Amino acid sequence: MQEFIAFSEISREIKNSAELLKSLDINALITGQKGVGKKSLAKYITQDSNIYSAKTLQDDISDNVISISNCTVIIENIDEITNIDLFINWVENNSIKVIATSKKDELNEKLSDIFSITINIPPLDTRKEDIKPLANKFAKEAGEILGIDEKPSKLIVNTHENAYSLRKSIFFSYLFESIGENEIMMLLENYILDNMDGENGYRDFVYLFEAPLLRASQKKYKSQVQMAKNLGLNRITLRKKLEMHKELI
Repeated sequence: MQEFIAFSEISREIKNSAELLKSLDINALITGQKGVGKKSLAKYITQDSNIYSAKTLQDDISDNVISISNCTVIIENIDEITNIDLFINWVENNSIKVIATSKKDELNEKLSDIFSITINIPPLDTRKEDIKPLANKFAKEAGEILGIDEKPSKLIVNTHENAYSLRKSIFFSYLFESIGENEIMMLLENYILDNMDGENGYRDFVYLFEAPLLRASQKKYKSQVQMAKNLGLNRITLRKKLEMHKELI
């Protein structure tokens, strides 16, 4: 069963609206930025409905290769519909209930008119109470997929963007917990091999080693005096390297 994480006040309000929509025969539009949970909410409203991308669905309608009626469909990126009359006629003639998503808040007026209700999901960083439950959900998913029973000792939680970045950071946490020096060196080798070009390869890629080393040293030793001592560098050399990599530190 599809779930919609709702611990923040606004998310609980959104979930309550979704519960009402389950029993109403009306079209609904869900808007919001990438990764805020539009598709999850749509699937929560209508659990077993087919999901279509707007462009693909429009092509199928135009080519007359889709034959469905008296049902509910989820349409992703409804704002990408360009032949609006064709789409509206298809919806009306086949008694289709539409639950649609869009990254745009405003649609073409004619297209917008088919929706009786619009639900806007705000960015994840404005729904702080939802972050930890989402992280736990992704952690469980990562553990099952990667076959790792225990949580990593340190979870990398990136919430600067959206749920996609959060999920990615959680998966990275599990991967980092299970890989060693050989895997890290292999990843670096493959990255450098794919991107190496020109005559300054060492200078171009030395930041991959130095920047993480300096960042880790800053976290562990705090002061430049202790950093220099434990890195085996004199303070002048350390300051030069910190200045060189300042955008990455």
